[in-house]
Amino acid sequence: MNPAVVDSWFRTLSTVNLVGAGHAIVQALLLAVGKRGNRRANRIMGLFLLVLAIGMANGFINTLGLYDRWPMLTILIGSITLTYCPLFYFYIRTMSGKEFRWQPVQFGHFIPFLMGLLFWTAFWIYRQHEVLPGFVSWFIRTPWLPVAIMTLVQITLYVALMVRCLRRYALAIRDAYSSLDDINLRWLKWRLAVFALISIAGLAVVAVYKFDSRLVNLAGQVGFFLVALNTFATGYRAILQPQIFFGSGSEGGPGKRYLRSSLTAESAEFLKTRLLEMMECEESFLDAKLTLPSLAQTLNVPVNHLSQVINEQLGRNFFDFINGYRIEAAKQQLARPGSGQVKMITIAFDCGFNSLATFNRVFKDLAGRSPSEFRKNPIPPRPG
Repeated sequence: MNPAVVDSWFRTLSTVNLVGAGHAIVQALLLAVGKRGNRRANRIMGLFLLVLAIGMANGFINTLGLYDRWPMLTILIGSITLTYCPLFYFYIRTMSGKEFRWQPVQFGHFIPFLMGLLFWTAFWIYRQHEVLPGFVSWFIRTPWLPVAIMTLVQITLYVALMVRCLRRYALAIRDAYSSLDDINLRWLKWRLAVFALISIAGLAVVAVYKFDSRLVNLAGQVGFFLVALNTFATGYRAILQPQIFFGSGSEGGPGKRYLRSSLTAESAEFLKTRLLEMMECEESFLDAKLTLPSLAQTLNVPVNHLSQVINEQLGRNFFDFINGYRIEAAKQQLARPGSGQVKMITIAFDCGFNSLATFNRVFKDLAGRSPSEFRKNPIPPRPG
């Protein structure tokens, strides 16, 4: 590729990334001082955006010739990518309701970053030495190679950790919501996949072009630009769907979760009676937007007390508890004479579901048959 064309694209993308870095800094400051939402998670995302901004400014720093004036800048910026995965993992953990505090053990996640700083420092100290052991020479004379390898390992490990965290949280959501039509985590999993693909593609380009300085620098600017777009899209998507990040704190089993609960056995029995009466007499389950917090507010009880009663006294999560009533209501409608004249989606809406697809799925999960099969033969099959 023509070096002049490569340099032109590099300067253009460096300028674009500098603007993106400014955007990241502004967003980081807003997250740091904001008082809405999950403040601890917002501060972690703010820190992530700050280190991302440093990486995005890399091209502009190079264009201004600052690396020639202050070569030691490469020690920090050459290793900064090793902080991305740990910080984003902390963000996902905190947003998914897990307790997070900065403790000494957390800093173990940044050992690769410290190693990167060490490799780059050794490069500047020993780069003029002509005689070095072969293996040591590889680390010292090409510090970008171990950094690239550690980045690839980080991507593999942390994406797996974040996907596992999101899977657990997807189950925890069922403890607080009766309908998941507007709540899903697929978009966040896709963002993780895109982040991994961008990073792996960037490392592949580096390998193919064998660290040709111009092409590698250009690929780096493209990578930073795409990572920034993906990160900003993640943040804005989370803002549009704040209800999924409620901080359930539902780690461990019910016994461990409610170990310090102030709910007494008598109060639990009384709350259970009130809850069942409300379901059977007032039919609160017909409200498609019903959530655990809204039901607790109606009953005028703490959310964790209501959750404990549903989990321990009734042996179910909130999602299955509410939808069990909805399915029973649907069965009654489907078993009535002439129900074949009523559209299935009408029955779904009447019973508190937001969509026909969810109604069909939940009905089959809880009743063992599809709504259509049940309408044809309302009599339950005899046990084999």
